[in-house]
Formats: sequence, C-alpha cells, structure tokens
Amino acid sequence: MPDIPQHELDDIAEEREKIFTPDWFKSLFAGRLAPGDTFWLGNYGVGLFVVPTIVMLAFLLAMMAPASMARVLGAVAILFGLYRLAILRALVTASRATPGPKGWRITGIVVTLIEGLALLGFGASLVAG
Repeated sequence: MPDIPQHELDDIAEEREKIFTPDWFKSLFAGRLAPGDTFWLGNYGVGLFVVPTIVMLAFLLAMMAPASMARVLGAVAILFGLYRLAILRALVTASRATPGPKGWRITGIVVTLIEGLALLGFGASLVAG
C-alpha cells in the first residue's frame, strides 16, 4: 500500500476540523453532504454527544425529580425523533443528488425512518404517561 502524500493528509485533517461546526450542520440539514456522511455522522456521530448527555440527565432526574423523569425523557426522545426526521429529509436529498447505486442509500433511508418514528412513538408513550 503506497504512502498517502502529505498534502492529502493535510486536506483530510482540514476537512475533519469542519465536522460538527454550525456550518457543517447547515450543510448536513440541507442535504449537501455525501449520503454516507449524512447517515453515519448525522445519525450516530451526533449520538456520541447526545447519548452521554441524556444518561447524565436521567441520572440527575432520578436523584432530584424521579416523578418527572419519564415525561422529561419522553420529551427528549420526541426532540431526537424530530432531529432524525430532519436527517431523513437530508438523506433523501443527498441520495437523490448523488449518482451511483442506491441500495445502501435506500437502506439508510429506511433505517433512519424507522428509528425516527420509533423515537417519536416511545417519547409520546412516556409523555402521555
């Protein structure tokens, strides 16, 4: 395997610095990123920050306000479900704009749709009590 030239490594590092910035999120929601980036980083990369935050919130609620825990976490699930549906829209836009085979893109769209609807349903059931 040949060594990657330094200028290519520099380009990769520069591109990675843009991830999770406000401009990156604008591009994400507009469907201007590649379908793979939209699916993986939009759905699961953001989850690397969201999930630990929710765990800490659940921990604090369990200690300080256990009676309101289900409703608060249900509201958070609804918000994250709405976020997933926004990612779904971006993923559909990015998939349509990108040439090539569509099989994995359709799979990503279906997975994102199912997860978004599941979060909305779960959140609604918790909020309703």
